[in-house]
Amino acid sequence: MSLDGYIAREDGSIDWLTMYENSGEDYGFKELYNKISIVLIGGTTFRQVQEDYKGKEVYVFSSRMPANKGDNIHFVSGNIQSILFKMEKEDKGDMWLVGGANLIHQFMRKSLIDEFIITIIPILLGNGIPLFLGKYPEIKLTLSNVVSYKSGLVQLYYY
Repeated sequence: MSLDGYIAREDGSIDWLTMYENSGEDYGFKELYNKISIVLIGGTTFRQVQEDYKGKEVYVFSSRMPANKGDNIHFVSGNIQSILFKMEKEDKGDMWLVGGANLIHQFMRKSLIDEFIITIIPILLGNGIPLFLGKYPEIKLTLSNVVSYKSGLVQLYYY
């Protein structure tokens, strides 16, 4: 997110992230990606990033299903807790909640996130789509790690 708490511009654009994607730094992505087996992502974010997440099962929370999708991509809608309960019963491994803000908000309201990895980008956008939408139960977190990068990015790890 931007230093002032936004994950996208008001129009949904994430163009401000491009310079960091091409910086040559990994920002811990490979380690995280190797650790997880499931990607949980909102429909808007999925359509925007257009990533197929090779080697991972992808669950897109959306009522709109595109005509073409990969074998590893599953579109789901409905009760988040029951969907997660089914996945946990099948013991599919660690999950990565990619976003967006609405999906994160739904998970937070149900206290379904056990670790937060927040990457702060050194830019002030002034307005946009916030990472946290508000009106969720109070969540007390414990800082477990801080990683800073030459590019100015900082990652905060909380559980």
